[in-house]
Order: sequence, then C-alpha cells, then structure tokens
Amino acid sequence: MAEQAHIRHFLVFVFALLIPCFALWTALSALLAVPAIGFVHTALTNWFPDVVHGLHLQGAEGVLLTEFGESNGRLVSLQEAEYRLGFIVNTRIVSYSIPFYTALHFATPKKEYLGSYLWGLLVLYPIFAFGLLSLCLKELMVNLGAAFLDQPDVFIPDANVIGLLYQLNTLIVPTLAPALLWAWQSRETPLFRTAFSAGGEDAGET
Repeated sequence: MAEQAHIRHFLVFVFALLIPCFALWTALSALLAVPAIGFVHTALTNWFPDVVHGLHLQGAEGVLLTEFGESNGRLVSLQEAEYRLGFIVNTRIVSYSIPFYTALHFATPKKEYLGSYLWGLLVLYPIFAFGLLSLCLKELMVNLGAAFLDQPDVFIPDANVIGLLYQLNTLIVPTLAPALLWAWQSRETPLFRTAFSAGGEDAGET
C-alpha cells in the first residue's frame, strides 16, 4: 500500500506540474528555440548553400528561407521572382520534450535537482535541434521537390529516410526521449526502486 501511495503521489505531482511547465514553455518557447535555430541555420546553409538561404526565428516559429522564388505557382530563380520563397517551421512540435521532462524531473523526490536538470537539458537540446533539422528537411523535400533532392555533388538523404526521421522526431522522440532520460536519472531514487520492487513482488505472487 505504501508503494502504491508513493507512485500515486508522484503521478499527482506530475499532472500538477505539467500545467505551469507548459504555460512557461508557451511563454518562453521563442527563447528556448534560439540555440536550436542557430545550429540548424549553420548546418543547412553549409550543407545546401545553393538551396537554403537561412533559418531565422520569428516568434516561436522558424522561417526557412530558400534561394528560390515563386512565379504563378512555379519554382523559379530569384532573378525571375518578386520575393524569396520561405516556409514556416513550428519549433514547438519538437520542443515540448523540455516541459515534459521538467515536470517529470521536479515531481520526483531526490536529494539534488538543479545539477541533474541542467545535465538533462544538455542531453535534450541536441535531440531538439536534430528534430528541428528533420522538420526543415521535410519542408525542403515536399515544397522544392527535385530542386532539393537532385542537387549535384551533394549528399541528400533518401526521401523515405527524411519522411521516417520526420515521423520519429514529431510523434515519438519528443515524448520518449524525456521519459527515458528521466528514468535513467531517477534509477537510484526511492520512488524508482519502490516502483520496480512493487512490480517484482506482484509478478512473484502471480
């Protein structure tokens, strides 16, 4: 009964913390996106210099600017176009792993919080940045088509690989990565040991 009470209290704390954590994330999501935007901007402009002009922050969204324009629905060079073609990339699709991890971390009773939390953010940020990169690759593939996929002398991931990375980094990784990170960091906490010992005892009795 005591083990179930500990787990029940933990779940209550998690749900209670999710509301302020996601509210704070909503307010600060533009600031949280700055390091990832900077990384992806550098990666894309060096990887595809003839296609990508840059990735810039606009509010909490990224604006992926290309080296192409549009005229009457056709993809054209900038010389033939009146404006530079760009696409909106929603950074929140991949950054929600941060408030989710924050709620799990601070709902777990432990001796020290801040240091391990900062280390957790250092782990999550590269995952966040890679997820944002996969979103940009998908936008380039879908909107530019052959102009992106058929660049000479440039390594382009297969279209199926880009699609798979997009699906993983929007549907699975932002939820799974913080949960696994929390589990690893909390493996020595009384809560974690209690949960597994209770599970082991229940399995032994059946």
